[in-house]
Amino acid sequence: MPEPIEKQFDPRMHSAEHIVNQTMIRMLHSGRCFSAHIEKKKSKLDYCFDRAISESEVTRLENRVNEVILADMPVVEEFMPKEQAEADFNLERLPEDAGEVIRIIRIGDYDACPCIGPHVKSTGEIGRFRIISTSFEGGVLRIRYKLGKHEGRQI
Repeated sequence: MPEPIEKQFDPRMHSAEHIVNQTMIRMLHSGRCFSAHIEKKKSKLDYCFDRAISESEVTRLENRVNEVILADMPVVEEFMPKEQAEADFNLERLPEDAGEVIRIIRIGDYDACPCIGPHVKSTGEIGRFRIISTSFEGGVLRIRYKLGKHEGRQI
């Protein structure tokens, strides 16, 4: 029987997910996404939310995420005992076998979150963020996005 294929996350898309999550918290007072499907070509994030978001909110969200990307913030990992991580972070999305030492990904002073996935070294590596669609159904706000390349420092 073949070995199970471990899902490979794209570091650019995965790092963008963290920035989108923190931007959703800051701008729209949501929690982090409860479900994410991260792929190289396009990704989607699902949030518990009470409504669809407006075109102006989509534009503001997209612009803020791109501002963070352009700031070229360092993306670093740190490790802490699980007991400390439980006090500081929600560990619900980590696998049960995450162990007694938890990896935290910090994106400058913008975001910090427990994570097991691969990331870029700085936000400047992510490229241009673009929301391609949003939908709302049954209390779930879905955001679909793609990444491109930055053209110089303009967005």
